[in-house]
Amino acid sequence: MREFDSAELEPPYGAETRRANRRRLRVFLGVFIVAAAIGLTWDFMRPAEYRATARLQITPPSMSLGSSVTTPTVRVETAPQDGKQAFLTEVQTLTSRPLIERVAGQLRDAGHDLSELGLDPILGLQSSLTVNAVEGTQVVELAAVGARAELPAALLAGMTEAYREHVAQAYRDSTDEVTASIGEEVTRLEEAVALKRKAVEDFRTRHSIVSPEREENSLLAEMRGLARSQEEANKRLTEAEGRVASLRSASAAGRSTVRAKDNPTLAAAEARASQIREELRELSRRYTPDYLDKDPQARALRTRLAELEDQITQQRAAGQSSALEEAEQELVAARESARRLQERINASKQQVGVFAARFAQYKSLQEELGQLEKAYQDALQRQARLDATQRSRAPALQVLEQAVIPKEPWRPHYWRDAGLVLGGALLLALGAMWLVELFNRPAPHPSVLVTQPVLAGTLLPGRSHPELAASPSARQLPGDEHARLAAPLALPRELTVGEVAALLRSADADARRAAVLLLAGVSSAELLALRWADVDAETPAVRIGGAQPRQVPLPKAALPLLGERAAAAESHLLRNADDTPLTADALAARLLVAAHDAGIEQAHEVGPEALRHTYLAFLVRQGARFADITRAVGPLAGEQLSAYSQFAPAGSRLEAGAVQWVFPALASTDAA
Repeated sequence: MREFDSAELEPPYGAETRRANRRRLRVFLGVFIVAAAIGLTWDFMRPAEYRATARLQITPPSMSLGSSVTTPTVRVETAPQDGKQAFLTEVQTLTSRPLIERVAGQLRDAGHDLSELGLDPILGLQSSLTVNAVEGTQVVELAAVGARAELPAALLAGMTEAYREHVAQAYRDSTDEVTASIGEEVTRLEEAVALKRKAVEDFRTRHSIVSPEREENSLLAEMRGLARSQEEANKRLTEAEGRVASLRSASAAGRSTVRAKDNPTLAAAEARASQIREELRELSRRYTPDYLDKDPQARALRTRLAELEDQITQQRAAGQSSALEEAEQELVAARESARRLQERINASKQQVGVFAARFAQYKSLQEELGQLEKAYQDALQRQARLDATQRSRAPALQVLEQAVIPKEPWRPHYWRDAGLVLGGALLLALGAMWLVELFNRPAPHPSVLVTQPVLAGTLLPGRSHPELAASPSARQLPGDEHARLAAPLALPRELTVGEVAALLRSADADARRAAVLLLAGVSSAELLALRWADVDAETPAVRIGGAQPRQVPLPKAALPLLGERAAAAESHLLRNADDTPLTADALAARLLVAAHDAGIEQAHEVGPEALRHTYLAFLVRQGARFADITRAVGPLAGEQLSAYSQFAPAGSRLEAGAVQWVFPALASTDAA
């Protein structure tokens, strides 16, 4: 191998490189120093600000009285505020302008100069304040910022005392006002109740109302009795009319309505007649009709039976006539009773109507009196609660953390910002240097690759490769016409077992089928030419044709990954939707899509050659012999064998039976 001296490679590029380096240094230092000087000047010229904090606990009144409107008959009270709304109201009061004005006066009296806050010092003090109510509590965090260390602490302390005085004064004023208002309301309602009660009693006495219950007043009770009597009389009249009509209809039709049990004579006659008929039936069973016609006893019984039947008929007619007469008399009596009751009701209707109107008016007065009494009782209860809860209704202020004078500035952070300024100046200088070099970019120079030369015909013993000698990738070194440098072979990316398993899970049927065969050693050209007739599911194996035919065994666990066999045995193993053979570009695209879906980094590097390279590297790393490898995967070029030799472990090579020929991701169907 020829050695090169550095001076031999320097001209004419050494001087140009030094000039470019000096230009870069000047640009970098110039921009960095200017930017750093401007930034640091701005950083350290900023005035310091001091910050003081305080924590207060504000407890609003436990009961809000609200506002009320009272009329002679009813009192309407507004709904009280809830606890959260009352607390937020107190927070707004704490930072209100009237309270800040009071604090500003106290600060001026204490000797603090507020002229630096501008034309409106009150607005300046408010803008320097930050109030934060802690969620879920009644704690308020106050923060004040100022150019002098003592002013923020004095402002917060003055606000605390001013708010305490404001709360106490407001409580006293509101308590006195509410107490007087409730007292006046109680007195007014008491007088109204007394007047209304007297008016109700006078009305009751004047109109002879015995009781507020309707049933206890005599006129109304008498009217209800007449109504019930009229109802009963009408019922009897209806029954009498129906009975008379029924008796007349039966008489006209010749039916008897008289029952034997209602007439003892009729009952006795029917009993005797029934007995005689029984005796005649007994005789007819014992003797012939001729004998009975001649027998005196039988003739006597028949004569007696005829007389009894005539008597029964007469008794029934007499009873029916008597029943009709009684029914007509009862009908006349019922009509007279209903007429008299109706006359009495008509005579009492006017009096009852007048009394009912007075009674309704009396009930209305009673309801008004009840409302006034209820309002009076409510007012008494509010007055009692007010007297009993004077202390609990007072808002409370507790200082949890008192404001103190800060010892150090709150902001700005000079040294932190100085570091940021220097970092920004550095980035700005680098950007300026890159921009200058962009417009001063030199013309490209021919590259010189210095590596171990590989002479044509000596790559492998006993084999000649004249195509390597003629390859344009070998550059001729100066001064040596016969030594050529072979360009190093760039191997595809090698995938891990996990990446291969993820690829198989995310791939579609064709991409998974292609990946399985590539990981078994089939090249992409052989893969595209395979047909379903080349797949032997019994062995299982794949038959590869061509100049050097071979049979590639497949693990049984990987056989399901090939998918369903096509109906036509001569159909291509990989095909498009229109049943045309898949092309190399389409195969690479499908594998790229599967790699993206599997989340593999640098997915664009995953292709057919990467999968086959992964399998070859897997075999070589085990220490398999190249002769066994080429019998399994087909012939390999010399450049490939030379490149793969770097993966082989040190030591002796393994026999074919000791090599694991199945890639781990294909050892089971879990990848699917």
